[in-house]
Amino acid sequence: MPSISHFQIYKPAEPCSLTGENLKETMDKIVSERLSSNGRDFDLKGYCVGNNGMTLFSKDDRLSNIKRLNLGGNRIGNEGAKLLAESPIFSKLQWLELGGNDLGPEGIRAIARSTTLKKLKTLNVYRNLIKDEGAKFFAKENCLSQLEELDFAQNEIGDAGLMALAVSKAFPSLVAFYMDNNFASAEAKEDAKGCPNFLKLDSLNL
Repeated sequence: MPSISHFQIYKPAEPCSLTGENLKETMDKIVSERLSSNGRDFDLKGYCVGNNGMTLFSKDDRLSNIKRLNLGGNRIGNEGAKLLAESPIFSKLQWLELGGNDLGPEGIRAIARSTTLKKLKTLNVYRNLIKDEGAKFFAKENCLSQLEELDFAQNEIGDAGLMALAVSKAFPSLVAFYMDNNFASAEAKEDAKGCPNFLKLDSLNL
């Protein structure tokens, strides 16, 4: 199971700063154009909708049947992640891309503790700022028991965060884990590979 490609994230048009009626009209247009005809796939890669856009999406009933959501490069930040994690609109999600979204420890913590993302099987959060603190949160508090694939590449995670994930018992269904281009030492990587949580995986990239 290969890791998702890490290519260009942002498009030239970035509506992050829009507010009021301009925001509403722009987000409405984006939903009309980017939501698949069957309502199950919403591809927003590089649109930079920001936290303001997520505020509207989290209340938009047209999105209530999506199973795949690509939010790569949308700069939703921690607040946007919380909106995503708490909105019942996203309760059917199985695949979620959050690369390049300015997520810190509190943002990934909100996702991990979500009571609405229970069906999530794939989570990609590469190129954020999760760091050791966020990795520890995820390792200890993850409630997404159906997660099968997890991509934490490029998140400034060091030895402490890696080892917390390696020994965690919060990922009963995990089969693939990617954490390349982080800050962990070669020694920690070798130790992590021998931990039970990683030994069972079909695919592991540290």
